[in-house]
Amino acid sequence: MLARMADRLRVVAALLAFAAAGVLGAWVLAQRVEPSVARAAAPAATVEVAGEQPAKGEDPRRVAERIAARWAREPLTLTIPGAAPIRRSRAAFGASLDVDALAASLDQALDATSAMRRLHPRDALSLDLPVRFDDAVIFGLLADVKDGFDQRPEDARFDLAVGGAATGTVRAHTHGRRLDVHRTLDAIERALARGDATVAAAVERLAAHRTAEELGAIDVSQVLGAFETRYSTAPEARDRTFNLAVAGSKIDGLVILPGETFDFNAAVGERSEANGFRPAPVIAGGELVDGVGGGTCQVAGTLHAAAFFAGLPIVERSPHSRPSSYIFMGLDAVVSYPQLNLRFQNDLDFPIVIGFRVEGGYVRAELRGAATRRLVTFVRRVDDIAPYVERDVPDASLPRGTRVLRQRGVPGFTVTTFRIVRDVASNQAVRTRNRDVYPPTQHLWTVGAGGAPTADFVTPAGDTHNEYTADEYLEVSQGEGVRGTRIVRRAGRSGTPGWTARMGLPQPPAP
Repeated sequence: MLARMADRLRVVAALLAFAAAGVLGAWVLAQRVEPSVARAAAPAATVEVAGEQPAKGEDPRRVAERIAARWAREPLTLTIPGAAPIRRSRAAFGASLDVDALAASLDQALDATSAMRRLHPRDALSLDLPVRFDDAVIFGLLADVKDGFDQRPEDARFDLAVGGAATGTVRAHTHGRRLDVHRTLDAIERALARGDATVAAAVERLAAHRTAEELGAIDVSQVLGAFETRYSTAPEARDRTFNLAVAGSKIDGLVILPGETFDFNAAVGERSEANGFRPAPVIAGGELVDGVGGGTCQVAGTLHAAAFFAGLPIVERSPHSRPSSYIFMGLDAVVSYPQLNLRFQNDLDFPIVIGFRVEGGYVRAELRGAATRRLVTFVRRVDDIAPYVERDVPDASLPRGTRVLRQRGVPGFTVTTFRIVRDVASNQAVRTRNRDVYPPTQHLWTVGAGGAPTADFVTPAGDTHNEYTADEYLEVSQGEGVRGTRIVRRAGRSGTPGWTARMGLPQPPAP
């Protein structure tokens, strides 16, 4: 009986094994045939790129080129708060599609046997666009926009009748604005990558330093310090005169509160055409050359002299590389944005207002405020004089044998200056000492190195500046007990005409 049961179990096990083998074989067979059945039964998957479905059999390269050209022509609008929007093609913003990458992607998407299709056999594919950016193109476009968009903030200021009675009228402040080029560039790139039609520029608001509400009532009845310099009104000097007026307008009416330091470069800004300045002669390396903003140093020097006679602490000031004909040595101030600056501090316990006027051949600076009892004296002596040298500069544009004075020589000077600030009420005085060195300026001749002169050739006039003279001793006072300005001078050897000839130095040609 036991033997019979064992035989039955062996039969059942065999049947189960056979059945299992049959099911497994059928499953394997099904797995082998299912893909071909699925391929035959599945509908053709679609491919879309940039809103377009390429036709069956189209060359992927030609499709990519067509899409790239159309995409580049599509417009993008840059919106700028407070300014007109800028609408340009995507290509004008420096954007393009990578045709090679797009063609390769299309080739994969349109090939039913590609790895992309094996991963997405039934999916409708929407391909990403391979966008490229030329930062130089976008940056150039934004730089042009920035030139016309940026505005410096304007502080509230006083309207002063320079040279007369002060009105005390307050001019309202205006806030400035600045286009942030780098943040705007990033925003444009993100918008183009997403396919957006508009993008907002990144704009920064620049708050005015001094608002009208902050000024309140300020006493501007007294002139604390003042100075005048002369400028040429000749037609050939019109650009320099224009720069004088531009720089003067940027500081006229500014208020310096107690303890504050006035910064000339911060107030006037960069000497550029975008900031309103024109090319005009400037002193560079001891020579007169053309530079944007020529004349600004006369504004700085005149203002420095006014601050000097107001008795204010001079925080930063540098002399020129040659004496200036419009101002005494020791009172001039060279400025060059952003390296060389003029700064002075209001050490009084009340606000000071700057008044500035450019008119009729005169530049006048005034510092106004409440009354003080200061008497300020400027003393200058010439300690040393260095002779200038003569040099010829060949010029092939002039006929041979021609000799034109390109730059009249100026001797070098070493001067010592003193400022004596006396408080008349307490009869206390503070004296400060300074030393300025002005290197000699070369006596330059332009010598013709060309051919023979033509019949109508006229020799150029050359440098017509007068001889530079400087009193060996000079004393200038303003303030308590002095009406206007008091000047005491002793000419010495350098203060009378003809002194350079008497030293045996080279002279200009005889008239």
